[in-house]
Amino acid sequence: MRPLPDSRRALTVLALLLLTACASTGPAQREAAALARFEAAAGEPVANFRFFRLQGFTVLGEQSLVVWTGPSDAYLLRVDAPCNELRWAPKIGLSSGFGLVSARFDRVLAGHDRCRITEIRPIDTRALRAASAQASGA
Repeated sequence: MRPLPDSRRALTVLALLLLTACASTGPAQREAAALARFEAAAGEPVANFRFFRLQGFTVLGEQSLVVWTGPSDAYLLRVDAPCNELRWAPKIGLSSGFGLVSARFDRVLAGHDRCRITEIRPIDTRALRAASAQASGA
């Protein structure tokens, strides 16, 4: 095999670096982008929210998630680090007292982890849907 000329070798190395960079835009970047969208639609922190049933959740990293308690009711939660099992949990639970989930007192239950909720921010689901529709139309 003949050695490549310097310019071709440089192009080959550059192409490999670009492929590596493209391959690394994985879950962490998608989670960061999703977190930014939810943060933009989130209101100011609140002390608690009414909770009767969990309808869904979206994990946004090891310390953030959105929980859906109804079609138009969602909350951005931050939890103490590390909450290692959160990212991989197929299901989660929330501790609550008297129908309320409270920051600093209640926890997200993910696998064997019991992660204390440090912040609760209500999501403006209409604004979130409008932003998603606008991004899709752009």
